[in-house]
Amino acid sequence: MNQTEQDGRHYHRPKRRRMRWGRLFIVLIVLAVLLTTVFWGAVWVYKNIIHAPENKPVAADTTIEKDEKLNKRINVLLLGIDDGDSEADKSEPKRTDAMIVASFDPEQHKLSLISLPRDTMVLLPGHTHYEKLNSAYTYGGVAMAKQTIANLLRIPIHYYALLNWQGFIEVINLIGGVDLYVDRDMYYEDPYANLKIDIKHGYQHLDGNQSGQYVRFRSDELGDIGRVQRQQKFLKALGMQMFSVENIAKIPKILATIKDYLETDMDTVTLLKAARSFNILSDNNIRSGMLYGNFYDSPTTGISYWRTTRPEIEKSLTEVDIPFMSVKEGNSDNDPVNGVENVTSQGLGSQQGRSSSSAVKRKEPAEGKKNPEVKKPSAGKESQSSTVKKETKPSPGVSNAPKAEPKKNAPPVIRKPVISNKPQSAPKN
Repeated sequence: MNQTEQDGRHYHRPKRRRMRWGRLFIVLIVLAVLLTTVFWGAVWVYKNIIHAPENKPVAADTTIEKDEKLNKRINVLLLGIDDGDSEADKSEPKRTDAMIVASFDPEQHKLSLISLPRDTMVLLPGHTHYEKLNSAYTYGGVAMAKQTIANLLRIPIHYYALLNWQGFIEVINLIGGVDLYVDRDMYYEDPYANLKIDIKHGYQHLDGNQSGQYVRFRSDELGDIGRVQRQQKFLKALGMQMFSVENIAKIPKILATIKDYLETDMDTVTLLKAARSFNILSDNNIRSGMLYGNFYDSPTTGISYWRTTRPEIEKSLTEVDIPFMSVKEGNSDNDPVNGVENVTSQGLGSQQGRSSSSAVKRKEPAEGKKNPEVKKPSAGKESQSSTVKKETKPSPGVSNAPKAEPKKNAPPVIRKPVISNKPQSAPKN
């Protein structure tokens, strides 16, 4: 994409006070490019962003009780939507390929981010069988996605922001690409979706299309978890790129471009409240992580999930400093990771939060509800940081070998990955 510089006759060097807002916009854009938080700056500069109408609530509503401390925070669900690359994909229900909850504390000037793997095993509101988390948006749009994640994390989801991948590509091209160390060869091809990923190992300068390939790749032993970790790595590299002098001058054009790919239900008053907090936000007050869990292969369907437990969820939230609601005493079965979709709560949870010990039997997804997804093995070498055991049987779509009939009493396959939020350093030259 050709880049045009801002006309010097219309661009004035900002004063010191405005530079703080410029830094705010950069921080927000960096978050948004992956998962839509650019709306903070976009609404501030562009008052003509169209606010999407409120979605009607789904039938099964949460019963999360209001808490004074919890209400001081602003929780926003950030969704990255895969519109598909083929005409067939564009006519099919959309999928959320990236999900992050951003939790803001305007009084303490803190920002917490937690990434949610799309393959997380959850019970959707009104459903009787487990599904993958990204199917919530497919079945019920933003309303069901917000409802499901609120139930899962036991936190209120106040707002949402949604960005499709084309907006991601446009912004990366506008800033001139991103420099990144790629730790393995990445190759994936899906002719049906008109999608091809081909990135080589080593130091790379990624344009918008290549960046999209990098953050969407998941054809390795870590699957969706590896993709989440790469998204976080890319986010940090993007932040360094965005703070360059050249890109600060491009902020107005970036916002003008991104607003066409953005959808949010946030009102201007809330946006300004968060913006004032961001004005004095320091790097030390930003915490990020992902939802703990384990790989789980269904013994009856062969579908692979990311299965988490209530203690793991509470640990994940505690580490990134997001307050949550614990389970009401006597109602520990009301849990989307145990078998009932509605959430009940009692006070703020923390390290001492009450964990669920229910023995409710997990229900497997109904036959025929498997996502029509094709995976191909990576041509690159295995990640050195992973200790994930190889699957004892091929996942659907990976091999042309005939599948064995599933045994009725076959035990589930649980694979434990090594998850670390520590950034991986590139090898020295």
